[in-house]
Amino acid sequence: MLALGTPWGLARHRRVWTTFWLILITTGLSIFSLCPGIDAAAADGTVDIYLVIAPSVATGTCLFITAISILKPWGLTRRGRRLRFSASSAKSVDARSPRQTA
Repeated sequence: MLALGTPWGLARHRRVWTTFWLILITTGLSIFSLCPGIDAAAADGTVDIYLVIAPSVATGTCLFITAISILKPWGLTRRGRRLRFSASSAKSVDARSPRQTA
């Protein structure tokens, strides 16, 4: 949610966009896959293997998301390249210096 209100945005880098969607999908699937298993385990008093598989897959996905966040693979999205190009062309040359200023 913080990325939506900042100048950096949410969809400028592929890794951020991928992380966002993976978190949403993992959270949704974990909730919907665990609810029936927890209800059945509470009613029967037995533990099913699905109560182990869903959290294991979610943990693996979270580790992958952490690796993406640390390694920062891939590059900018099409929108990010366009915004970077427009920001670099908008920089002006200072009257006292021949170099571009920030």
